[in-house]
Amino acid sequence: MSTAENRALRVVIADDDAFTLSLVRGGLEAQGYAVTATTSVEQALEAVRDTDPHAVISDLNFGTAENGADLLRFVADEFPWVGLVVLTSHRSPELAVPDPQRIPRGAVYLVKSQLGRIDELADAVQRAISGAPDDHADLFDEPHDDGVPSVTAAQAEVLRMLAAGASTRALAEARGTTTRAVETMLHRLFVALGLDTSENANPRVAAVTMWQRGGIRVR
Repeated sequence: MSTAENRALRVVIADDDAFTLSLVRGGLEAQGYAVTATTSVEQALEAVRDTDPHAVISDLNFGTAENGADLLRFVADEFPWVGLVVLTSHRSPELAVPDPQRIPRGAVYLVKSQLGRIDELADAVQRAISGAPDDHADLFDEPHDDGVPSVTAAQAEVLRMLAAGASTRALAEARGTTTRAVETMLHRLFVALGLDTSENANPRVAAVTMWQRGGIRVR
């Protein structure tokens, strides 16, 4: 689609990372899209109501109770004609949100680290608007021998809580188990990630860093 044709298309972007927001907004505006940039679920919902966009591009984790899955589900339910694109750091949605099943099945799923050019995002927007099939569950059927460590869904939940600053005691209370059981679970998580668990290491920090960089998938 040409820049002139893109000019008529309105897009709402939701991401709490200022750099990503600026990069995506600038890239799409250069291609002629009318872009509204927002930094929270609340702002994005307001923008959707105000601008009646053709597509919404959303991150998943905003560091708040509400997340991108909630935003996309609301848009899918209330504005089913709007195309939906997920743009996240995480290869598996379970690593970003506790309720990945809320992500509408028709949403186009993109991983930031695998996005080479803005044209790829523009293409995803076009596919989302046109309703082209894009079952994001299929994204994770790729081979697991590419050096990217994988964790279970339960370990992904623990990892998200670690990233939010949860202590061992808090993890135990949340999971209804003992601190000793959580310590064992954490050790297995760190081993699965290939981290140093020796006495002088800090695998918690290393695990959260891997999570932030999107270097993990859920098996």
